[in-house]
Amino acid sequence: MADEFSPDVIRSPEEVARRALALFSVVGVALGAPRSDVLDWLKETGVSADLSPSEDRFLATSTPPRQQLIDSGWLSERLAVLCWALGEVSELPPSDQQYDPAVFQDLLPPFADVDTASFIANAKLRSDEALITKADELLGHHWEARNAKLTGMAPAIPVDIEIVQERHHAINWVIGYDGAAWDEVTTDT
Repeated sequence: MADEFSPDVIRSPEEVARRALALFSVVGVALGAPRSDVLDWLKETGVSADLSPSEDRFLATSTPPRQQLIDSGWLSERLAVLCWALGEVSELPPSDQQYDPAVFQDLLPPFADVDTASFIANAKLRSDEALITKADELLGHHWEARNAKLTGMAPAIPVDIEIVQERHHAINWVIGYDGAAWDEVTTDT
């Protein structure tokens, strides 16, 4: 029987830009941005249509549980990868160092010196080769972190499993991952 899987297709720059903006709103609320302001901005710009079901549920919850806020704050590592893929960030920190989420305000609307429509329309992705290379690198780092956790041995390279699994998720989505929706992407090692 023929393989039913279609080849991965790297997402379009517009898709990645819209995903970054939707994710920025979630990270912002998780880190203390006024929910009503974020919801107004999402509605005004039409980016609300780009929220994943889990993001939509999070933003619809007026007082999310503490753990949900923490988990949503970790999504800043995914956002860092999307910004890197768009060329907005030159390098990601090492896989054992968190990305500083304050930087997003310098890069992304509504805080950056670019309007939402222009940000989306002018989005460009790094080369397919660079994206695939980063995906392979993050897969390797995630494998190293997971292996260290399972064996109890120190990893061969400095890695933090919480950081790399979030980054791995984002790059898998960018490179296509069988067309899976954001919430359905996995980080198999």
